[in-house]
Amino acid sequence: MNWKLKKEIIEKLEKEKGYKVTKRGGDVNLLFIYPNEYSTSVNNLGYTGLYKLLNDQEGILCERAYIPSDWKRRENFKVYSMETFRSAKDFDVWLFSVSFELDFFNVIQILSMEKIPILSKERDDSFPIIIGGGIALSSNPEPISEVFDLVFIGEGEDFIEEMSLMLLTKRENNWDKKRFLIEAQNIEGVYVPSFLSAVYNKDGGIEKYMGSQKIPIKRRIYLNFPEDPMVSPIVTDEAAFSDMALCELVRGCKYQCRFCLAGYFYRPYRASSIDKVYKKVKELYEEQIPKLGFIVPTIDQSIKFKGIGSYLKSEEIIISFSSLRLEDITSDILDIIGLTNQKTVTIAPETGSDRLRRVLNKKFTNEDILNFVEILKDYPVNTIKLYFMLGLPTEEEEDIQKIVELITNIRKINKNIEISTSFSTFIPKVHTPFQWEKLAEKEYILETQKFLKKNLKEISKLKIEMKDYYWSLWQGILSRGDRRIGSLWNHIYKDGLKKNVLQKFLEEDSWAKEVYLYKEKGSTEYLPWDIIDTGVKKEYLWKEREKAYRGEITLPCTQNCKMCGVCT
Repeated sequence: MNWKLKKEIIEKLEKEKGYKVTKRGGDVNLLFIYPNEYSTSVNNLGYTGLYKLLNDQEGILCERAYIPSDWKRRENFKVYSMETFRSAKDFDVWLFSVSFELDFFNVIQILSMEKIPILSKERDDSFPIIIGGGIALSSNPEPISEVFDLVFIGEGEDFIEEMSLMLLTKRENNWDKKRFLIEAQNIEGVYVPSFLSAVYNKDGGIEKYMGSQKIPIKRRIYLNFPEDPMVSPIVTDEAAFSDMALCELVRGCKYQCRFCLAGYFYRPYRASSIDKVYKKVKELYEEQIPKLGFIVPTIDQSIKFKGIGSYLKSEEIIISFSSLRLEDITSDILDIIGLTNQKTVTIAPETGSDRLRRVLNKKFTNEDILNFVEILKDYPVNTIKLYFMLGLPTEEEEDIQKIVELITNIRKINKNIEISTSFSTFIPKVHTPFQWEKLAEKEYILETQKFLKKNLKEISKLKIEMKDYYWSLWQGILSRGDRRIGSLWNHIYKDGLKKNVLQKFLEEDSWAKEVYLYKEKGSTEYLPWDIIDTGVKKEYLWKEREKAYRGEITLPCTQNCKMCGVCT
């Protein structure tokens, strides 16, 4: 092992507080790979939470691995486990946690670095079993599915115990890989891509799937979440959220923003409580309680924030609202902003007009935003972050002009606050009402970005971030594609991730952009991600799309409403 990498890992381990693996071995050795940087991995609740759960299983030893940001500049870089510095090839099973589609590239490059055959069908029993999970794979595994021996779909808490028992049974009975996969496909949420093949029609779409596995694959849902919320078992000052244990106070979102994958994929909406989270924190950290960050995508009125006032004052808890819905703002929330001395508040207007916001199913108005900015003048907030999307369904020139108007009015109300804006390209997300939409053309996005820069440049204390359309295009291809992307993986495996490699694919397989991105889908068209059953009925999504075009608002989720299909 390269000494530089070993020294780097040792330094990271020494800084970690919280959970430590005390096992010295296991009947099955599993390498849990996060195909991105360490600082990102250690703040991923699903990754670190399931890492501990895996080690809680008798007979299973799980170790972590990541890739440094500068790994491409390191000669002959290899992946090693953090806990024992073992080579990746020494493990029985590799488990990839993939949260972002662009990390598909890193998965392929890791296989290349370790000289592991790229396709499941090319790997015999001398190679590790390779399992994939995480929302990027769960929502649509098809673009990279044939790389994995199996893909897990959904939330992993219950799956961990069942898969651990299956792996131990494989070892005890000396099953080969094929027998293991035959048995594993019977676990709810398990997809074995090699057991299916796709048949394509003359229009470039999917005609049908053929094979032995029953589809669609039902998404696993952890219904015990309210009693067992996820808490980071590890904290470190090298994490994106330094020395902070992140706590998942709610899972999913009660609002039905029509562009948001998480809001539809993590149904039903479930809320835990401050007391249950804090109890779990004390079990993990005993007397050395770190600062706590409650990641709250939406605020449930049943969550009692008043009860944590003493913790807030003692700085034991920091609550982070990832993005505030103005409908949720109460005096309690404002008190939390004041007590925690929060300097930054985030709002996602998405667009500049009330009309287009209704299309997205966001009913708050520009007036609501401006009223909130006025209120913030009485609090210690010095930065307001605003997130916008460009190229939204039904978007018109007036909607873009109103973005300029909104930001200008915010500046008029508060001349001192720093305004930070981020503009990304709308990508039609799978399993949402906008999954049938097409991506806006490059020329339109670039012209819109140019207009905004020109008309916003005179506003003081304004930061503008324009997301690169090129990577939005690739995110769209990787999130909406199918198995025919496989030719790209072969090129990256052989030549590495280079822009000329990506460009070659776009030129030689020019149909891909048209089929995956620039062609509006039909209501009855079989989509690559239809092999996944999220529980939300496709008919419901289509009706929501129709409501969007009429500018009609859908009310937030209520328990057991039986409308979308998840709670039936």
